[in-house]
Amino acid sequence: MPKHGLLLFSSLAFLTASAPAQPYHGIAAGNVKTVAFQSESLGQRRMFNILLPADYDTSTRRYPTLYLLHGYGDDHQTWALRTNLSHYATRYHLIVVMPDGSKSFYVNSAVDPQAKFEDYIVKDLVAYVDANYRTIPLPKARAVAGLSMGGYGAAFLGLKHWKQYAAFGSFSGAVGIAHEMPRTPANAEAAKRTREMQAVFGAPGSADRVARDPFALLEKVPVTEMPMIYVACGGEDFLVAQNRAFVAMLAEKKIPYEYREVSPRIHSWEFWDEQIRVFLGMIMQLAGFQQH
Repeated sequence: MPKHGLLLFSSLAFLTASAPAQPYHGIAAGNVKTVAFQSESLGQRRMFNILLPADYDTSTRRYPTLYLLHGYGDDHQTWALRTNLSHYATRYHLIVVMPDGSKSFYVNSAVDPQAKFEDYIVKDLVAYVDANYRTIPLPKARAVAGLSMGGYGAAFLGLKHWKQYAAFGSFSGAVGIAHEMPRTPANAEAAKRTREMQAVFGAPGSADRVARDPFALLEKVPVTEMPMIYVACGGEDFLVAQNRAFVAMLAEKKIPYEYREVSPRIHSWEFWDEQIRVFLGMIMQLAGFQQH
């Protein structure tokens, strides 16, 4: 366990608190389209939403891409329905891809060989988008971000596949979930949830668990080649201790990052709506995302 492992929340508490706070209703903006494609890694058709630039149909240019990951219990439509993303992105020449990651945490399952959600994102989805849309198919023009479960996913994918992304952003991310201390489940339901989490990440202390731990992955990436890192969390968010521990490790290793802790903010769409606007502005300053 990394020495910055502060007190972390149980798997049960995380699952309960990460579910959608309330039902959502709405219609995605007209510039957001839903696409189905065949994922070879999962052996099934999967859905993603895609937001294309306003001038996409009238230009021949290529565009940088942001992969935007949803939280636990949500799907590929939630970002477009719950935030003003479609409005914020209109000022930029940028493609935004929002995949359906189920409740996978965007990793290959430690026990189910058919649940290869990491491969689904980094192999199948990126290849499909690059082949079917006018992206700039280069790491310098590709970023990944997400909220809660998706914040963990962005940190995990951004660090494990650091040569494929110019930046990653984690908003209220469950960045410490892979190295939680083992706990004795309080009841049968908690025991079931614990087994479900172990199926995703592997048993505590196992090589599978370490391989899915963003804290451990920080040890593997050369500091000079790190993607741009942006971490944000509400000061009253139940995951704030994990985020503070993560940025403390970044600081100790002298890894460049930006951290914003905003109070009073909790695990909420109000906060995530603010942070996606901030992150869009940040990545569009990177060389591979510059307007031409």
